[in-house]
Parts: sequence; C-alpha cells; structure tokens
Amino acid sequence: MSRRPEYEPDTSGIRLGPFWLTPGISRGNAGILLFSGFCLICLFTFNAFVQPYLLQEVLHVPKARQGSLIGMLGFVQEVIVILLVSFIGASSDRLGRRVVYVAGVCLLGLGFVVYPLAETELQLFGARIFYAFGFAGASVMLHVCIAEYSQESSRGRWMGTVGFFNGLGVVLMALLLSRLPAWYVAAGFDSVQAIRLSYWTFAAYLLALAIVLRFGLSPGTVNINRRDSSLKVATRGFAEARRNPRILLAYGMAFASRGDLAVLTAFFSLWLVQRGNELGLSAAESTAKAGMLFGLSQLAGLLWSYPIGIIIDRLPRMTAMCVAFGLATLGYLALGQIDNPFGGAPMLFACVLVGMGESSAVISGGVLVGQEAPARSRGAVLGTFSLMGAAGIMLLTFTGGIVFDRFGQTAPFTMMGLVNGVVLIAALILRQREITTAVPVPDRQSDSG
Repeated sequence: MSRRPEYEPDTSGIRLGPFWLTPGISRGNAGILLFSGFCLICLFTFNAFVQPYLLQEVLHVPKARQGSLIGMLGFVQEVIVILLVSFIGASSDRLGRRVVYVAGVCLLGLGFVVYPLAETELQLFGARIFYAFGFAGASVMLHVCIAEYSQESSRGRWMGTVGFFNGLGVVLMALLLSRLPAWYVAAGFDSVQAIRLSYWTFAAYLLALAIVLRFGLSPGTVNINRRDSSLKVATRGFAEARRNPRILLAYGMAFASRGDLAVLTAFFSLWLVQRGNELGLSAAESTAKAGMLFGLSQLAGLLWSYPIGIIIDRLPRMTAMCVAFGLATLGYLALGQIDNPFGGAPMLFACVLVGMGESSAVISGGVLVGQEAPARSRGAVLGTFSLMGAAGIMLLTFTGGIVFDRFGQTAPFTMMGLVNGVVLIAALILRQREITTAVPVPDRQSDSG
C-alpha cells in the first residue's frame, strides 16, 4: 500500500523505532512519557478497582447502595475534571507542559495519602475531590503530550504502543498490585490498615515518578489561548466538528471509549466482590480473584494494542474505525450476558473480547482526533475531545451505578455495549456517506474508507 503524501514524515524530527517524533522531542522524552502512562493508568485503575474493598471493609456501606455510590464518586470526579481542563491548559501554556504534569502527579500522590483515611461517606467525597485535582492535572497532561509527541506518518503505531504500555500498567495492577491489600492482611495487618498501607505505598511511588518527569519530559507547549474557558474551548471545538464530521465522530468515540474503561474498572470488581460475598469469600480474596480475570481482559487488550495500531495505519481510516468499535460493541455485550463470573469458558472468552474491544476503541479515537484536528485550532479540538471523554466517564459511570443497583450486576456492561454500538452505527453511516459522495474531508486527507 503506497503512503499518502500528507502522511510523509517531517525529517527534522527524529525516529524512535517505527515512530517519527515531533521535531523538538527526543527519544528520552518519548520513553519517559510512555513510562509515565504505564504508571499512571496502573494507579488510576487501582484506585477504582479497590473501591469495593474500601466501601465494604472501611465504610461498611450496604451492598444495595454500593453501585450508586461508586457512580456518584466518579460523577463528582469528572465534574471537577471538566471545570479544570481549561485552567490546566492555560497553566501549561504559561508554564510549560512539564511543570503542570509534575504538579498534577504530586497532587495525585497526596490524594492517595488522604483517600483511604475517609471514615464516612461525606469524608470520602471530600477526599475524592482532593484526589480529582491531581487526577485532572496528570491525566489531561498525559493525553495532551501523547497527542503532541508523534507525527502523523506513524500515529496509529504510536497510539498502539501507548495503548500497549497503558495496558501493561493495568495488567500489572490486576494481576499483582490488586493483591497488595491481601498481602498486608497476610503480614498481620487488619483490613483497614491493609488498604491504607496499599494506598500509601503508591503515594510514595507517585512522588518518585514526579521527580522522573521533572528531569525527563520536554517542557513544550501547544497553541491554546490561555484565556479560553471550557465553554469557549468547547464552542470552538464543535465549530470544527460542524466543518468536519470526522471530528464530531471522534468526540463520540471519546465519550464512549473513556467511559469503557471507567465502567469496566468500577463495576467489574464490584460485581465479583458482591458475588464473592454471597459465596463466602472475603473482600480481599474476591478482589484478588477479580484482579486475575480483569488482568486477563487487559492482557488481551495489551497484546492487541500494536496489531490494531498497524490495522488503523493500513486500512482506510473509516473502515478501521468501524472495525474498532465493532469489537468494542461485541465485547461489552458478551460480558453483559455472563451469569457466573468465577468459572467457565464463556467468562474467559468475554474477558478477552472486551479487552480487545476496549483497546481498539481507545486507540482509534486518539488516532482519528489527532489526524483530523487542524493546526489552526488544534488546541480547541483536543480540549473538546478531552471534555467529551470526561463527560463520558462522568455520565456513564453515574448511570452505570444506577443500572447496577436496579437492573443487575452486569447491566453496566450491556449498557456500554449499546453505547459503543451507537458509535459504530455513526461510523458506518459516515463511511458510507464518504464512499457515496467521494467528497474530500475538510482540511485533511480524502480517505474515503
């Protein structure tokens, strides 16, 4: 397959294996960024994954309310992210990406210190708000740097590799770090001490990561007007979406794909902890078993990350988007049909499929928005993409908690299958429209999928 002219690399940048890096970015900068993604996704997932343990062993929240409470905690966190995203962009424009990224990681570490100290639901919400400030700074800067570090010629493979390292972090959490509370219990600590020591172990690690980022990242910035509010960023971002329907589709992909991992992480563990409690297992034992199965799904996504990146680079873009969200739709619908999570081939198959689908959705959304965002308003488009992702986490986690309590323990996964299905239908319609009209997409390539 011949390379399209607009995908020719800028040779003023340097290569890192199969990737062409943006001019001004070193191999060391790129390596540290991948490492930070590995670490942060691991710890973001840990916090969400062990919440059922925290609710049951520390706060003693009734089982019937746990799903709704987890959903509301996620909702509060993403409201804060949405409110802060323009401030974070403005601060990084004035001070540089590196400074804001390091500050966010330090705040996240402090969040890990205070979060397990909550002894009431009100205190837990207060601790989650504090944690959310660090989460917002670290996660927004991570996604912006990922979008900036790669040239278009190798963006699919770059995003696939980012997905690989992110997935590796989640696999490490699921198969190893999720067992940390159980290890502390085995060492003689009670259940409350065990969960607190687990959080504080990672708080120390986050502070060490901040030092690595301080000396390893490029201090570069992007073109975001530092006075833009979230509303103005979104207005400019949606103005671009009116000119280019692929950008609008990318926003829908952000909404669904960011919600995918949030919903899976929040309710997969809760599902198994509640079922384990019914079977006489402790919260620590159930969390460890959930980690094994969740780890299987993330391992499948990890191994699939680079192949789907290659597929995205080689297939017409809209065809690749349909493949990615087709897998996501099938994966979540399959998981939603499982009755017994503790045994049987159907559960193993569903875990593998949902991991591949989740990885495909995240990578494809990042590729599409990075490709289509025009230089004149790249900051607005990336900012709106982040806002839509935060909105997806906020609304889908909140709704997932409600359907978990009212309709069943696997209802959130069925819900996500339907959400991904809507995006798939939109991608199929846009693909067919481009084939039928053969009209070039504004500002970018004329790939007609």
